Amino acid sequence: MKVSRKQMTFFTAAARAHHLDEATPYTHFSYVDAHGHYSGPDIIGNRVVLEQLSKMGIVRLTGDEDDFAVELVERGDFLAGWFDGVRAAERGEGIDYSSYCSWPLAFAAGHQHWHEQQKPAAIPYKDEFQRRCHGFPCVDTGEVWRQE
Repeated sequence: MKVSRKQMTFFTAAARAHHLDEATPYTHFSYVDAHGHYSGPDIIGNRVVLEQLSKMGIVRLTGDEDDFAVELVERGDFLAGWFDGVRAAERGEGIDYSSYCSWPLAFAAGHQHWHEQQKPAAIPYKDEFQRRCHGFPCVDTGEVWRQE
């Protein structure tokens, strides 16, 4: 299962989203509030992808056409699937397990993103700069960040 580049932009933004109430001097491109509503340019930037994911039952758009937020229909399952995909890639496993996951697309996206992060040009996740991604360790702390 291959996730398209445009879908990867959305899924990666969702996995990297910072809480709105988290004070940060750095610029981030995606946010999540206490109700699980995602926003920001990397989340809402591609209306075609959002409509595809909405038709697939993956996201729900809330608000009006010009001012809306995106809600993952099963946010916990998305985060778990993404995390499991990252762990499988880290262990050198393929995406076979994705068919047992409640969110196979999230599993595949997490798996794919892990491989993208292994490239020399990839910017590492670093807690000091609040550059984090769900399921990935921060290079400066060694801790795996989890989006709550």
